[in-house]
Amino acid sequence: MRNLIILSFLILISQSKAYACSILNVDIGTPVNAASEKFDFLEEFDATTYGDDYSVRFTMPAKDYCDESGLENADLEVIIYNSQIAGINVLSWDPNIKNEVYNFTNNFIGSLGSDLEKDRVGFKDLSLGNLLIVYSKYEHQEQIHELLEITNSQLKDFAVGEQVLDSNG
Repeated sequence: MRNLIILSFLILISQSKAYACSILNVDIGTPVNAASEKFDFLEEFDATTYGDDYSVRFTMPAKDYCDESGLENADLEVIIYNSQIAGINVLSWDPNIKNEVYNFTNNFIGSLGSDLEKDRVGFKDLSLGNLLIVYSKYEHQEQIHELLEITNSQLKDFAVGEQVLDSNG
C-alpha cells in the first residue's frame, strides 16, 4: 500500500510540471478558439485574413507559457492553419545560450541522449504515432541554434515553408 501511495505521488508531481506548461497542453489540430484559453495571444487571430492558402505564425517568449521550464531565452511559435493549431515550435536563436531547448525537451518530452548536448549539429526524431516531434541543432551564420518542432502528419505541410506568414501582433 505504501508503494502505491508513493507511486501515485510521483506520478502527480511529474504530471503537474507538464500541466504548468501550456506549450505541451495544446494538441495539434485544436481549434484556435479552444487554444486561445492557453495561448491568450491567439484571441487576435482572424481567419478571414489568411484564408485556406496561408498559415500564420505567432511568436511569443516561451517562458510566458511554460512555468519552471528553463525556457528563459527561447521563443514559442504557434502556427495556425484553417483555424486550427498546425504546429508548435520552441526555438533558441541566441548562440550564447546553450542547451536551453535541449534541456526542456529532455525534461518534458523525452531523452535526446548525450550526443546532442554537445555544441554540434544534429537532430532526433521523438515522434509518437501521428504526432511528429523533432529536436534539432543547426548551424546558421556559423552559429548553432536549437529548434523543437511539434506537428502531426495531417498538418505538417502547413507548419513550414513559404505559405507560413508572420503575425503582425
